[in-house]
Amino acid sequence: MAQQNTDMLDGLQAAVLADAQKKQAENKKEYEFDPLAMYFGEDFYVAGIKIVQPKIYDILDMGESKFYSGLSPILYNSTSIRVMLWDAQIDWCKIHDIEVFNILNKIPSFDFSAMRLIFPDYKIEKMQLMNIKLPDSDTSELCLYDKDQDFILKESEYNQIAEYVRSILNIHPKIEMAKGKITKEWMIDEDRMNAAQRTDKESSTLLPLVSACVNHPGFKYKLQELRQMGICEFMDSVQRLQVYESSRALMAGSYSGFCDVSKIPREQFNFMRELYA
Repeated sequence: MAQQNTDMLDGLQAAVLADAQKKQAENKKEYEFDPLAMYFGEDFYVAGIKIVQPKIYDILDMGESKFYSGLSPILYNSTSIRVMLWDAQIDWCKIHDIEVFNILNKIPSFDFSAMRLIFPDYKIEKMQLMNIKLPDSDTSELCLYDKDQDFILKESEYNQIAEYVRSILNIHPKIEMAKGKITKEWMIDEDRMNAAQRTDKESSTLLPLVSACVNHPGFKYKLQELRQMGICEFMDSVQRLQVYESSRALMAGSYSGFCDVSKIPREQFNFMRELYA
């Protein structure tokens, strides 16, 4: 009986995960950014708010941990903080990213230095979440409002900002939703167990990537030159090297005869293929 319950929960979780991944893919298609402009580190504007792409040295000077934690209100979604929400009796499946931004923004003594790096001309963190009836709508909707400048940022505009920042940093938080209370409690318990098993040792997100690239024979930048790279350009290089190595491995396998490549799409052999498709 216990095994049947476990199998049922696994099935329910698989279903909700598949549905969430589908919705995440649809959301990404909604916002189309110019990948070439992103690669060259061009500034990007949403509703007049300028978004500046940081360089590696910006993150080094600030400190990697401080940089990523300072952008957590934008980088996180409800799944990212669902244990915190659940403990506050908030169902993470029923709130939007713009609400997550508002919740994390209110944490006392939060360091907004990273926000100043990304948004140098505007303090987006001072905006407050409100239900506002817009001129082109018959109903009210969630917005961020700056009362000092009487400026409204619609939820769709906020989502565009969040998706752009996540894209240049190559950070896309997973989406895990659930429909039943039992499944939700099971997912929360799993998160608690995973958190209990983690060590307090601080790890680096960028160091393994930097080390791998610098020690790869096909990477042209030396360590000190790497400091000047935009974060999007660097993340592109990481992905391109992975594609290059996988393509070479497929080519070697096809020529050696030890690998059946008949069912592998021909595009997988092209290391110059589109990364963002």
